Amino acid sequence: MHHDFPVSVVIPSFQSARTIVACLEAVFNQKFDKPFEVIVVDSSTDETATIVRKQFPRVTIIALSQQTLPGPARNLGLQQARGDIIVFLDSDCVPAPDWLQRMVATHAAGHTIVGGAVLNGTPDNAVGWAGYISEFREFLPQGEARMVGHLPTCNISYRSDLFDKYGGFPNEYYPQEDLLFNWQLGQLGESILFDPAIQVAHLNRTQFSSFLTHQRRIGRATTQVLRLTDLPGAWLARRWGLALLGLPFMTILKFVNTLRVFWRWRISSVVGQPLAWLLVALGLINWAIGFSAGLKVPSASTDQIQIFATLKSKLV
Repeated sequence: MHHDFPVSVVIPSFQSARTIVACLEAVFNQKFDKPFEVIVVDSSTDETATIVRKQFPRVTIIALSQQTLPGPARNLGLQQARGDIIVFLDSDCVPAPDWLQRMVATHAAGHTIVGGAVLNGTPDNAVGWAGYISEFREFLPQGEARMVGHLPTCNISYRSDLFDKYGGFPNEYYPQEDLLFNWQLGQLGESILFDPAIQVAHLNRTQFSSFLTHQRRIGRATTQVLRLTDLPGAWLARRWGLALLGLPFMTILKFVNTLRVFWRWRISSVVGQPLAWLLVALGLINWAIGFSAGLKVPSASTDQIQIFATLKSKLV
């Protein structure tokens, strides 16, 4: 990998015409005085690529002819990236003006993997609130900088030599491929710094059906990833009969824990959003449906053996 820039920003994109302008405008309006490159890996059938080429000529766009999931798209971006630091952002995220500055300064302090908080970019929409509540409770803009096991790839960065050493993201398990990748890095001794001051606003889904579909997708992928790891819940996910029996209790517990987190963070995010919380409950039911569907998928033992063999070879 050639390091011609201090930073490469890699953005996977699919059907992003609605959000890509806000995303890229925020990237190019950063309070950051060093050169950086922006790579958009786009597999849209809408006008995303045309918009990027017309309005953002500085962007390197990798246009793909068929839909490509975020993990493989990020890996394609990595192949072209020339930065010492690889920053990942999603096409439906709007970074704060000091986002890159804070990210790079934290790397300069000696950290290999750095990420930050996710804000709600759709505060006037109940479905948007439900999506935010359901997906980002662990990444709220609160507390001190601290070490964590995982951060989402909508706001995370890695030293580029880490990919030379360990390879890229898994091609499967969307939308939990980043969870699996970061777990693997943790097994290899790497650590992730979460700094809540490094912030992006996530433009959440606002269509109810799309929200429910995505929750089912998350549930299904969660089952598969848990069976490949030692993350909390892995023991249960490997025992489909017990998991099915325990799933209603898991779903209720997930709702209660989420409610507790948001109540402690900002009471108004609970009492001011009654409809959103009803949608969160419906979303959790769909998450449970997806989780149970994942349990029925044949054992991932082959993948598990391969993953642990890879980890063992990297540790040698």
